[in-house]
Amino acid sequence: MNNAENLRLATELLIHEGRLLDQRDWSAWLALYAADAVYWVPAWRNEGEETADPEREVSLIYHPQRVGLEERVMRVRSRLSVTTLPLPRTTHFVSNVALVPRCGETIGAQASWMVQIYEPRTSLQRVHFGHCEVTLARVEQRWEITHKTIHLQNDCVAAVLDFYLL
Repeated sequence: MNNAENLRLATELLIHEGRLLDQRDWSAWLALYAADAVYWVPAWRNEGEETADPEREVSLIYHPQRVGLEERVMRVRSRLSVTTLPLPRTTHFVSNVALVPRCGETIGAQASWMVQIYEPRTSLQRVHFGHCEVTLARVEQRWEITHKTIHLQNDCVAAVLDFYLL
């Protein structure tokens, strides 16, 4: 595929991911990720530098495989996590998608994102925003996310931080 096709594919996948999160279609959202996908939200070490090694430093969220995301989804679905009751309403936005050079048969992309959040329990509204990097790999007839790093720019969050809020 050429760069224009890769950019279109990455943009569509990121927009689709946000829509699935907004619709709470957890199964379809999980299916976007490869079984060995890495999902990482680094913490800020100081005002200008994020942590760089999720194995040795603090992360806001770190799952070295999709099973970690599956466990989070299970907790939300089971309604055993009282911090998610009722679940906030979200609208995800993605923009400024650009390709990142990659070797081989993968597609690398980066994007800016924002999530508008409404808390029905308190009627409070808030926003999370930042940028992300993703790597996509072709598996049979479809593309899967093999790595996603989310750089949360406003990391002083007033409530629980979880996958559906990023």
